[in-house]
Amino acid sequence: MTSINKKTKETMTNNNLDLSNSQKLRIKGDKLIAGFTQSMMKKPEQFADGHFPVYLQSGEGAEVMDVDGNHYIDYVCGLGTNMLGHNHPAVVDAISSNLKKGIIHSLPAPVEIDTAEALINTIPGAEMVRFFKTGADANSAAIRLSRFITKKDKIVTVGYNGWHDQYMFDTPGVPEALQQFTYRMPLFTPADEQPLFDLVNSKGNELAAVLLSVPYNRELSKDFFQKIRKICSDNKVMFIIDEVVTGFRLAQGGAQEFFDIEADMVTLSKGIAAGMPLSAVAGKRDIMQEIEKLQVSSTFGGEMLSLEVCRATLKEYQQTNHVAHIATLGAQLKQAVNEISEQMETPLRVVGYDAIPMFLFAKNPQEHAKIAEPFVAEMAKRGVLLRRDVNFICAVHTQEHIKHTINAVKESLQTMIDNGIFKAEAAEC
Repeated sequence: MTSINKKTKETMTNNNLDLSNSQKLRIKGDKLIAGFTQSMMKKPEQFADGHFPVYLQSGEGAEVMDVDGNHYIDYVCGLGTNMLGHNHPAVVDAISSNLKKGIIHSLPAPVEIDTAEALINTIPGAEMVRFFKTGADANSAAIRLSRFITKKDKIVTVGYNGWHDQYMFDTPGVPEALQQFTYRMPLFTPADEQPLFDLVNSKGNELAAVLLSVPYNRELSKDFFQKIRKICSDNKVMFIIDEVVTGFRLAQGGAQEFFDIEADMVTLSKGIAAGMPLSAVAGKRDIMQEIEKLQVSSTFGGEMLSLEVCRATLKEYQQTNHVAHIATLGAQLKQAVNEISEQMETPLRVVGYDAIPMFLFAKNPQEHAKIAEPFVAEMAKRGVLLRRDVNFICAVHTQEHIKHTINAVKESLQTMIDNGIFKAEAAEC
């Protein structure tokens, strides 16, 4: 899709969303689905409850339609999975042309080999891979493998690595005893880097792995990665980059290529199959082959349609140079929004990597959420779907999408100024 859908333009100029069907379905969802939906990041309270669509009906390219017929430019992108946009021909063709072969066989299928080879040819340093279904699955497999190889039990996690117990040890339902096995370290500011280095140096004899997810509010340096890589090597600690979100966004080969670094393993999901459920662990043969000795097994890791889509997606990435495209559009969005916000004297800043623009109103999470909620509500009125923090540029966003988004930001900020939101927040702060 090269231009904005007519219906999306109508939503942009309407400024009054009818969300009645969304609200009706929400009542049913509350009654029938435990936790309301399958991902906590899709809950209504994560956006602008009551002023934002709850359910989407369909998508095409970089645009979506909700169950009330409102159309939007989509920067949520399936929480980052829809790297090629919605209903991309490469994805549709990979599914339709292979569906007749079946979905999952009683024995391994050749596509497992073909897709593994395609992924190995894409990820720097990778010699073997193992497929799973979710990012949390892949991370947990990499951690178990690290513990087996190093004969050490404790780990360091940086960023969100999934919902499994060893990462979310301080949440309800998880045995308190698990906390002793995980050090959770922040990396939101440059001042957080040295404590991470010091921890690995001081606890290296206990640590099996450092599992690092790149933060979105700042850009890390190559020097940081060189230091943490060396410290891990010196202490015989496995260095794993969690590329569930950043994979195929920062560079074709991911964070390893972008930062010129070699990890022991990388974990991948989301963009790996452009929306189909698939994840993977990739690494050197001498590391990955040890997984054979572990009880790591997943029936659906060999599901063929997702693997076929992965192969088609990787080919599409190589042929279209999507990395440069999404970075260019993201940089334009960041620069324009920041200039507008400065001129209007509002606290909004777009930070982080160009392809993963983070809209930030305040460093304090509570203060940020209070301002971000009315902002995403105003943007939705103007036909733009945003998360309250991290957003995504996809391969089929266009200059026109970015232009309309920038205009919507300016109008939304002006409305918030007129409503006294920034003055009120400033007084509270």
